[in-house]
Amino acid sequence: MVLITLLACSVAWSSDSQDVTIGDYLLLRVRCPAGGYSIDQRVAALQQRANDLLRGGKTTMTITVSKSGNDAIIYTDGTLFMTVTQADAKANGTTTDNLANTWAQRLQSRFPKATPDKPGVGRPGRPTSPKNAK
Repeated sequence: MVLITLLACSVAWSSDSQDVTIGDYLLLRVRCPAGGYSIDQRVAALQQRANDLLRGGKTTMTITVSKSGNDAIIYTDGTLFMTVTQADAKANGTTTDNLANTWAQRLQSRFPKATPDKPGVGRPGRPTSPKNAK
C-alpha cells in the first residue's frame, strides 16, 4: 500500500499538486494522495478546514504537531487539521516531522494576517490575488 502511494505521489508531484491557502496566503502544497483521498479530495478538505478556522472569528490558536506511527499530525486547538505522511515528506524532500513543523509554523504565522475567503479567492487552482493572476 505504501508503495502504491509513493508511486502515485511521484507522478502527482510535478503535475497534480494543488495549493491550500488561508485567506490570500499560501499555506501548503498537496502533492500526494493519502488515506484513501485523492489530491483533489485532500485539498478540498484542508481548504474547508482553513476557511473554517478563519470564519471562527478567533485571532489566535494553539497549533501542535505530534507523531502517529510514521506520520505527523497537525492539530489546531486540539482538533485534527491534517496528517503529514511519508509520501508527503518524500515529495517535499524532507521528513514528516520537518514538513509538519514547517506547515504548522506557516499556519501559525499566516493565520493572524488572513481574512475569510471570498468567492473565487483562496480556492485551490485559482489565483489568490491580482498579482498572481495569469
